[in-house]
Amino acid sequence: MQFASRYIPYRFNILIAALGFSLSGCVGAIVALPEKTTLKTDEYKALNARSIHPAVTRTVQATPTREWCGITIWALIIPVPLKLPVCSSYSEQSFGRDAYGDEIVLLNSKQTVPSPFYACGPLMALGPIVHSYQGNALCGVFPD
Repeated sequence: MQFASRYIPYRFNILIAALGFSLSGCVGAIVALPEKTTLKTDEYKALNARSIHPAVTRTVQATPTREWCGITIWALIIPVPLKLPVCSSYSEQSFGRDAYGDEIVLLNSKQTVPSPFYACGPLMALGPIVHSYQGNALCGVFPD
């Protein structure tokens, strides 16, 4: 019996260490990088359907605004920001000519800086409570 009792503290320590690692909290990151989306107008699609390749003649860009880009790392509950104001958000329109030579809007573009929150941890199983959560019970993302 003395032989078995010496190993009980080791098993208990291993159990405590395993619980400590699994309950240490969540680790996550907020990543903010520029993302550009371009939408084709109905006029562009109509020209393309008639086998006329629409050519962009000029582009008008709205005044860009400065945005913060980079990453914020969340270690437990302490945020560590690693961001700089080096990105820009803007919208632009690209113009071209239709089959009659009139100037029309062909493309609408927009550049934004979304910042989704990526996270991993033991409590991520509760993530589906938020309707925009994408992921599983261990890691996932909360999009902007």
